[in-house]
Amino acid sequence: MRKFIFSLLITFVSLSSINAQIKKGANMLGGSIYYNSQKSDQTSGNLIKGTKYSSIGITPSYGRAIQENLVIGAQLNYGNSVNENTNGGNTSTSKSNSFGAGVFIRPYKNLGTSGFYLFMDGLLEANFIKTTNSPYESKGFDIRAGINPGIAYAITPKFHIETGLNNLLFAGYSNSKSTNEQPTYSSKSSGFNAGIGLGNSTTWTVGAKFFLGN
Repeated sequence: MRKFIFSLLITFVSLSSINAQIKKGANMLGGSIYYNSQKSDQTSGNLIKGTKYSSIGITPSYGRAIQENLVIGAQLNYGNSVNENTNGGNTSTSKSNSFGAGVFIRPYKNLGTSGFYLFMDGLLEANFIKTTNSPYESKGFDIRAGINPGIAYAITPKFHIETGLNNLLFAGYSNSKSTNEQPTYSSKSSGFNAGIGLGNSTTWTVGAKFFLGN
């Protein structure tokens, strides 16, 4: 039994390091997901204040290797977030949904024959966003360019698992219109924004990729 398990391990490691390059012409299919949850509470006498935030997103993608270890492609974006603020007996809930698409270029750097790769996504994307917090509502869009680094591991030459950091470096433009029913009013806003480093807009993702023809 031990010899059998050892043989399986040797086979697994060998498969991971075979064909360490991503071949030109290979098709990449897959996607990534993220989830974030935060909660904080404060108590002052009988008064309770707190916030609760959660977000989830999914990004299916397709790409093609235009040369060895260099993939270009496109992706779809969906995100949902809920933000609750409690102040005494009052709770305000804000919900946001986003839909969009983007194009990317991804160079890979394989780390010897270990099966590990470093990658760096250069991404240009546009997203439509709707936020509601009755009687308030906001609709708008943003256009963003960003750099998203990550690391992948080739379980086999055709199947990679990966983790990455979205929005480590980004710059973009946003435009939105807000309305309120009580009292009735509307307003518009737009502007440019940029960021670098870890922050509220930066998320860790996990994903998987299939390479057909590799």
